[in-house]
Amino acid sequence: MLAVTTILTPWVPLTVIADDDCVVSSWFGEQSHHPIDLVAPIGKVRKIDGINDAVAAWLDGDLCGLDQVKVRQSGGPFFEQVWTVMREVSAGETVSYGELAILAGRPRASRAVGTACATNSVAPFVPCHRVVPAGGGIGAYGYGVALKEALLRHEGAI
Repeated sequence: MLAVTTILTPWVPLTVIADDDCVVSSWFGEQSHHPIDLVAPIGKVRKIDGINDAVAAWLDGDLCGLDQVKVRQSGGPFFEQVWTVMREVSAGETVSYGELAILAGRPRASRAVGTACATNSVAPFVPCHRVVPAGGGIGAYGYGVALKEALLRHEGAI
């Protein structure tokens, strides 16, 4: 059975759907920008062991708090590689789309990296908010530029 919990953050609520201790979908705000096909029933719970604690730690300043949370999302091999490499970008740091493409082994695929960011269904556990344009600024974010800026500020990247 999948479990769902909503965690209050200083910005907007974070909803998390998990299978055991593995996040399969999460989103900021009232509804998912990245709905998943649910093949298992969802039980409403107040806390998901380990996940709520990791988010609380991250919010309290343990900026590595989300790093050990297991995640699972479906995508092709390149997207999965991008998401894996994205998790290696430390809190407090940013990486450009082009740099992330290089790290993922496809230096000319910066636009595809942008698509991988846009289809990331487990934010902030896969921290697409840490990916920024090479030319400066913080760029777009599916949950709004203000939230991306707040997340980067919380992590000390800006």
